[in-house]
Amino acid sequence: MLLFSGFGVLGQQSDALSNETIIGMYAKGLPASIITSRLKTAKNTFDISTEALIKLTENKIPEDIINAMIDAAGDASRHFTKIDPNNPTDMHESGIYYFKKSGGSSEIVPLEPTVYSQSKSGGALASALSYGIAKVKVGVTLDGTSSRMQIEEQQPVFYFYFDITKNTLSQTPNWWFSTATSPNEFILVDFTVKKKSRDVETGSASILGVSSGVADKNKIPFKSDRIAPGIYKVYFDRPIKGEFCFMYAGSVPTGFTVVNKVYDFGVK
Repeated sequence: MLLFSGFGVLGQQSDALSNETIIGMYAKGLPASIITSRLKTAKNTFDISTEALIKLTENKIPEDIINAMIDAAGDASRHFTKIDPNNPTDMHESGIYYFKKSGGSSEIVPLEPTVYSQSKSGGALASALSYGIAKVKVGVTLDGTSSRMQIEEQQPVFYFYFDITKNTLSQTPNWWFSTATSPNEFILVDFTVKKKSRDVETGSASILGVSSGVADKNKIPFKSDRIAPGIYKVYFDRPIKGEFCFMYAGSVPTGFTVVNKVYDFGVK
């Protein structure tokens, strides 16, 4: 997950063609045919206002190149849209981001996913001795007593970005942002902090039956507002404090493995 952009903004910006780029290419002797070919595929930020066209003519840009620029500017699929990495309403790379405010400024900070391990506890021996009647608890465990992301605000704001193009539905670490459509498919879990780990029970089993899912007492309610297609603001009505994680709780598509990562953070 990239801190500075969504969709490789910096790389796109360096490849996008502008009026100045075209003037520079032609001034250095690049043939008009090559420039025109490049115009057919590259992203652009062309200014085709009257004043800009006059400037192109003054710089002796050939008519066929100018016409190609006008055609390219009229093709929405080839427009380059600059993304402000710290504006939450601009689309970012899919994932969960913390909206960090400091003084009069703000920034968007990605929550990095953390791999968890499954644990069995709370009655394995008793279950064996009672022929399966006693429960065996199953849980999620994260190493360490605190997350790398520690937040000062007790009512933090997060932004969820989903891949609305559905182009990344593959066996990648964050495929669930392609299958999910809103934060409603995630839960916020309140961890129990132990000596060397953070744990939460996710189910139990015995001869009498099986239960699965995080208990309601370990779920923290949150609210979400849809800002734009694929962009949601997540916030809280009341202060929270402790160690938490956002966990995907939606359905796993056929052929995909269960997600073994969560987005953890701590609130001081």
